[in-house]
Amino acid sequence: MAPYLGLSGKSLNFIIGIIGATAFALQGYDQAVGNGILTLKTFLTVFPQTDTLDTKGAQKSHNATIQGTTIAIYEVGCTLGALACVYIGDKLGRIRTVFAAGVVTLVGVAIQTSAFSLGQFIAGRVITGLGLGACTATVPMWISECANAKDRGYFVLLQGLFALGGIVTATWLEFGLFYVKDNAVNWRFPIAFQAVLALIVVSVILFMPESPRWLLKNARTEEACKVLAVLGDTSTESETIAAEIATISSAIEQETSSDGWNNPFAMNHGRYLHRTMLGLGVTFLGEMTGVNIVTFYSTTIFQINLGYSGTTSRVISGCLQIWQLLAAGLAVFLVDRVGRRPLLIVSAAGMAVAHACLAGLTSNLHNKHASDAAIFFYFVALFFFPIGLFLLPFMYAAEIAPLRTRSQVTAMAAAIHWLFGFVIAEVTPVAFANISWRYYIVYASISAFSSVVFYLFYPETRGRTLEEIDEIFTQSKSIFDTVGVAKTLPFATLPDLENEKAPRVEQSE
Repeated sequence: MAPYLGLSGKSLNFIIGIIGATAFALQGYDQAVGNGILTLKTFLTVFPQTDTLDTKGAQKSHNATIQGTTIAIYEVGCTLGALACVYIGDKLGRIRTVFAAGVVTLVGVAIQTSAFSLGQFIAGRVITGLGLGACTATVPMWISECANAKDRGYFVLLQGLFALGGIVTATWLEFGLFYVKDNAVNWRFPIAFQAVLALIVVSVILFMPESPRWLLKNARTEEACKVLAVLGDTSTESETIAAEIATISSAIEQETSSDGWNNPFAMNHGRYLHRTMLGLGVTFLGEMTGVNIVTFYSTTIFQINLGYSGTTSRVISGCLQIWQLLAAGLAVFLVDRVGRRPLLIVSAAGMAVAHACLAGLTSNLHNKHASDAAIFFYFVALFFFPIGLFLLPFMYAAEIAPLRTRSQVTAMAAAIHWLFGFVIAEVTPVAFANISWRYYIVYASISAFSSVVFYLFYPETRGRTLEEIDEIFTQSKSIFDTVGVAKTLPFATLPDLENEKAPRVEQSE
């Protein structure tokens, strides 16, 4: 069989993007699948420890804690899976890491689907999280290292679009099965269905090209040259390929000559510590805008807190996710036109407004009109969040990290995303039970703070090669002038690939 399924150029780049997006569709699906099953009688019969629907007082508070742990423990698995990539990411490479992560995910799905005890269900969620955490730490980096500067944002945010598609699929599939009464298929099938997405990734990923930058980092220059040529649909003798190989190799040599070149926290000429803190910070701030309140618990909030019926609650949750999917489509269109920085700033500011309004409107749940109006601001939150904070932080962390420490930085960034997702999922049921509407004020404050931080410290990376982004930080003298350097640094130019007319590299059998 010809390498890479006989694909090259735009078609190969598109398939790489679709595979990465499918992995994130799986992540989105699994993140949302718990939302719709928590109030199902068939689920609560098997796991009565999580019942907050038919309990009151101290028992409800106790069950809310167990419910939060059951749902949030998935995020702990994701955190551990992402952190594992700090150690295995550069050893296995991008392709084999994603393959291994997909296999682990399949094992976790099988355990969850067949669970008849809460311990088994929790174990399955942890194992599934291990696989998906490794995926989220690796896939954006693989896409960023394979895509050209012009299309990198599009291909990475395509993953966000698919992730939200996964959330929509889970929400509406569970809504349909909500009408299947007195049969455990209404919660077991939605959990089992995610295996389809994992099988697609596992079946195809080994036929895809390895990251050319990882190959060059490991002194496999000839292979890297062939991969770049196939991705560019040109010859290995192409002037563009030669220039790109020289640029990447030069960047690797400069990184290796720096003090602490393999330490993401080194305070050296390449500003590794600065870049690592930005990468970790953007994922932390993105997660702490509190969107997982909606992702994990919207059905429960609408049914228990706002007083809607089970059917209405699920319909509203499903519509919210469709709305979020449409907003993510807008983000895919804007990211390489408007840039990363404006989207981050506007997204955080919008989340601050949404949470502030939710706090005010839900402060008096006896006012039915205020409860109805609060629904609007859930839609506002799920418009602003996917525009700049859903997947863009993963991409941004991969873009600004040096090649030598990129796998470590993206792994730690993904781990922070999942760790604080766990914190939110764990705390939310207890917080609503104890401080109710004041809980939204916490996230309104964090979101407003995030918007200011993005404005002051996060440079624009749109249209830059990864090596140009290295140069932005190399020329910066402090954390305060990086934004200015990015605005004034000229864009590098490579030979025009479209006008080279070089014959495409031959793919051997």
